[in-house]
Amino acid sequence: MNRVTDQRIWIESDAPLAATREWSIPVRLVKAIASGETASLGSVSPLLASNLETIRNIFAAWIRSHNVPLAFELCSDLAPAASGVSLFFSCGVDSFYSLIKHRDEVENLILVHGFDVPLADAASFALAETQAREAARIFGKRLIVARTNLHLEQPGIWGGWEMYHGVAMAAVAHALAPNHRKIYIASSNSYADQHPWGSHPLLDPLWSTEPVQIVHDGGETRMDKLRVVVQYPEALKRLRVCWENPETYNCGNCEKCVRTMLALRALGVDRCAAFPDTLTPKLIRRQQLHQDSMESWRKILSSDLPPAYHDAVKSAIHSFDAGLPPRTGKLKREVKRWLYAARNALRELISPLDRD
Repeated sequence: MNRVTDQRIWIESDAPLAATREWSIPVRLVKAIASGETASLGSVSPLLASNLETIRNIFAAWIRSHNVPLAFELCSDLAPAASGVSLFFSCGVDSFYSLIKHRDEVENLILVHGFDVPLADAASFALAETQAREAARIFGKRLIVARTNLHLEQPGIWGGWEMYHGVAMAAVAHALAPNHRKIYIASSNSYADQHPWGSHPLLDPLWSTEPVQIVHDGGETRMDKLRVVVQYPEALKRLRVCWENPETYNCGNCEKCVRTMLALRALGVDRCAAFPDTLTPKLIRRQQLHQDSMESWRKILSSDLPPAYHDAVKSAIHSFDAGLPPRTGKLKREVKRWLYAARNALRELISPLDRD
C-alpha cells in the first residue's frame, strides 16, 4: 500500500502516488483561509499559482472568512504529465452519468473510502467496492481504490463537508497524479441551480496544474441524468445514492433514496433492484426536504407520477415552502404541526408592528 502524508492528513492506495507534497496544497490553502493565517503553500505549479487568488477570494466569500496572505514559490521542476483519464466514481447518479457520457475516454474509476463511507465502516465500504468493481468490469475500466482521513481532518469551516469535499477531491486527484493527465468530477447540481458548494463549475477547474487537468462535468438536472442512466440496466442495478445509512447500500427511507425512487418511478421504472420496496405516499409525506434538493423535487412534481404519489410530493413540497415540519399522519404530531404554523403566522403579523 502506497501512502502520502502531510502533517496529520494522509491518502493511500495500491495505485502509484505523487512523489511531492503538492497534492496537499488545496487542503493547506483552505485551512489557512478558515483560520485567518497566512497560507504557506511551498512550491506551486505556475498554472495553479495563477489561480490561487481567485480560489482564495471565492472561499473567503463563501465560508465567511478571510482574504489571507498567500506565501509560495513557483515550481521550476514539474513532474511530467501521465497518460490516462480518470473519473471519481461512487456508483451514484452523477458519476454513472459521467461514466456513460465519457465511456470512450475514461480509463480509471476512482473510489474513495473515507468520503461518504466512514473509514471505520469497513463492511459498508466492502459492499460499495464490490459493486464498483463490477461496474468497472462491465464498462471495461480500471478501478482505483483510495483511502483517506481528509473527511475526519477537515478544517472547521462554515458549511462543513458540503463546502470542503471539492478540496478533498482535488487533493486526491493530485495525489493520484501518476495515474492520469485529466480527471472528471461529476457535478452535483445543474447549471440552473448553482450556489456555494464544495464542488462547483467555477471552482473545480481552478485546482488544475500542468500535469493534471481537473474537469467539473455535467450541468444537467438529476432527472436528465437519470433519463440516461435508466437506459443502462447494468448501471441501474448498482446505483448507490444513500449516505445516511451506507450499511444497507440504499436504505429506501432517507430523503435521497426517496427522491431517487420517485424520479425512477416518474421515468417508468416501477421497481429498481438497487432499492428496497419501501416507497409509499406516507413515506413521501414524512420527508424533511432541503433547499439543496428542491430543484429535483419540483422536477419530480411536474413529471408523470401516479396520483397518490403526486399528491404526496405536493404535500412534502408545501410543508417545505410553508416552513412546516413534515406530515406524519399521527394526530399528536399534526396538532403540533399546525400550532407551529400558527405561531409562525403570528410572528409575521407582529414583526411589522415591531418595526413601526
